[in-house]
Amino acid sequence: MWNEDASLAHRLVADGGRQWSAQTPGLDQVVGPAETEAFVRKYQRDVGNLFAPRTLVVDGADRVAYTWDVTHRDGTVRSGADVNVLRDGLVVANWTSVSQAGRSPLPDGPGAGELDRAALAAAVAGAHPWHGDLVVDVARQTVAGTWSDGTRGGIAVLVLVDGRIDRQWVLPGDRPLPTRREGPR
Repeated sequence: MWNEDASLAHRLVADGGRQWSAQTPGLDQVVGPAETEAFVRKYQRDVGNLFAPRTLVVDGADRVAYTWDVTHRDGTVRSGADVNVLRDGLVVANWTSVSQAGRSPLPDGPGAGELDRAALAAAVAGAHPWHGDLVVDVARQTVAGTWSDGTRGGIAVLVLVDGRIDRQWVLPGDRPLPTRREGPR
């Protein structure tokens, strides 16, 4: 959708689907597929970034998160992450943040180990001041979520190997996350 066909918003975003963007001005006000399509079309024309997925975190049919790289028109590459809540296969809430530091050198891919859902969540419980439900992928031994320290919020994606955090992407925003009841705005 972001790279080629903005009209895919109608197959990806639910009516009323909301976003929280750590950096992209105007994205927080976008609601639903029609506004998403219009925003993405303008973004493609004005900014022209290209996105490539990296590490995937899938939590059943309800939550998905992933890291990605974005290549700017000038060739600069930065890493970012998204956390999505789904309903009936459509995004109802999306949080997105991009690193200001450039492309992350961390390797992509899953972790390794035998932890179940509860053990994975317990292994990362103290890693960040989590905000809302975690995205927990038992098959890939990965966990992602949004966090908030009261001043700003962000996204973290963690890969575990044998029950320990092996690597993580921590992407802060420049303002707090909305309250849990509000969801992305």
